[in-house]
Amino acid sequence: MKKVVVTGANGFVGKHLIKELLDNGYKVVAIGGSQVAALEATEGVQYMTLDLTQPDEAAKIDFSGVSGVVHLAGLAAVGPSFDKPMEYIDVNIGIEVNLFEAALSQKAAPRFLIISSATLYDPSAPQPLTESSPLLPNSPYAVSKIGQEQMARYYATRGFEAVIARPFNHIGPGQGPGFIVPDLAQQIVAADKATSPTISVGNLDAKRDYTDVRDIVRAYRLLIEKGRSGEVYNICSGKPLSGHEIFDGLCAAADVEPEVKQDPAKMRPSDTPLISGNYDKLAKDTDWHPEILLKTTLADVITDWQLRKIAG
Repeated sequence: MKKVVVTGANGFVGKHLIKELLDNGYKVVAIGGSQVAALEATEGVQYMTLDLTQPDEAAKIDFSGVSGVVHLAGLAAVGPSFDKPMEYIDVNIGIEVNLFEAALSQKAAPRFLIISSATLYDPSAPQPLTESSPLLPNSPYAVSKIGQEQMARYYATRGFEAVIARPFNHIGPGQGPGFIVPDLAQQIVAADKATSPTISVGNLDAKRDYTDVRDIVRAYRLLIEKGRSGEVYNICSGKPLSGHEIFDGLCAAADVEPEVKQDPAKMRPSDTPLISGNYDKLAKDTDWHPEILLKTTLADVITDWQLRKIAG
C-alpha cells in the first residue's frame, strides 16, 4: 500500500485530500499545526503535530516508504501578505526547503506535488488562462508561490520528481469565512428565520472559475500518480461564474429570498471582470474532469453552515 505525506492536513483542503487518498487505498502521514492533534483517530492515518518552519521539526518525518508528498501547508490568505511580505516569503518557501532537505538527509526521493496558485497569472492576459499564459504576481503571496515553483525546479536537479499544481478558486463544505461562497452562505443561513432578511454583499459582477474542493483533491491524487515531473497543471472548471450566480444558487439551496444590500466596505472597484482557466493539459495527462455539479456543491455548503449554526 502506498504512503503519502500531506502537509497542512488540518486545513480546508487537507481534510478532503486525506479522505480522497484513503478512499483510493493510500496510507497517509498527516502533518499539521496544533489543531491536527484534535482530529479523530482514523485508520490508515498517522497524525503528526510539527512546526515545519523549523528544519529540525521537518526532519522528524520518516520518509522511508513514502511515495509522495502533497505540500499544502503555508500562509494562504492574500490580503495579509501586503503587510507581512517577508513572513510570507520566509514561511512559504522555507517550509518547502525544509521538506526537501529532510528527505535528502534521509536519502529518500518521494515525488512532490507543490500546490501553487492561479493568482500568479496576469489577469489582463487573454482568457481562458493556460499554463503558458504570462505571469504577473501582484502580491507578496503570489511572489512566494513563484518562489515555491522555482525551488521545486531546483530540487529536481537534486534527483526529485516534482509536479506543480495551479488551482483556481476552491469551494465546498468545510471552507471557513473570508471567501465569497462561505461568507454569503453564512449570512443566508443566519437570515433563514429572519422576518426581513438582508444580505450584505460586495461586487457580485466579477466572474471567477470555481471548482468543488472534492474535484480539486481528486486532481491532486491523479497528479501524484500520473502528472509529469517538472510540469505545471491548471486545476479549474473552465466555466466562470458571477457572484450573482453563486448567490442565487445558495439562496435556492437554502430556500430563502433575502434582500441584497451592497456594502461599500466589501466593494472592490478594481476587481478584474473575468478570470477563467483551461484544464486541457490536466485532462490529457490524467483524464481528470470536474464531476461535481455546482448545484450539489452549493447545497452541501448550505448544509455545512446549517450544521455549524446548530452546533453553535
